[in-house]
Amino acid sequence: MVVERGLARCPRCVSVADYVFIETATGRAGDRGAGLRYEVRCRKCGECYGEDSRPIPNLPATVAEPPISWPRDREPVEPRDWRREIRGVLSAAAQQGREAAQRGGVVAQRGRDEIDGVVRRTRLFVQERRSRQKDDQTGG
Repeated sequence: MVVERGLARCPRCVSVADYVFIETATGRAGDRGAGLRYEVRCRKCGECYGEDSRPIPNLPATVAEPPISWPRDREPVEPRDWRREIRGVLSAAAQQGREAAQRGGVVAQRGRDEIDGVVRRTRLFVQERRSRQKDDQTGG
C-alpha cells in the first residue's frame, strides 16, 4: 500500500523525480511484520533507486502490493549536445555578421558615390560661375 508519494531529487542526475513510500509485508523466514520501501524514479535519466527499511515489529502485517506502474507520459530524454547547439548558434550569428558587413560596404560605397557626385556638381557650378564673371566685364 502506498503511504506517501511526492517529488524528490534524483540521486544520479539531481533533477526532480517522483518518489513513493510503500508499506510492504516481508514474508521472509525469520522476518516478522511489515517493512517500508522507498523508491525514486527519475523520468529524465531513467534511474530507479529503491531501499527497504527494517521491519517494524509493532505494525500488523499487510499484504504486499504489486509494483507501481509508473506513468509513461515522459520517458527519459536523450542528452543534449550543448557544444553542437552553441556552435550552430555562433555559426548563424557569424553568417549574419558577414551579411551585415557586406550590406554596410554597399551602403558606404553608395554614400561615397553620392558625395563624389555632389562634389563634382559643386565644382562645375563654381567653375561656370567664375567663367561668367570673367566674361562679364561691366563691373556691375
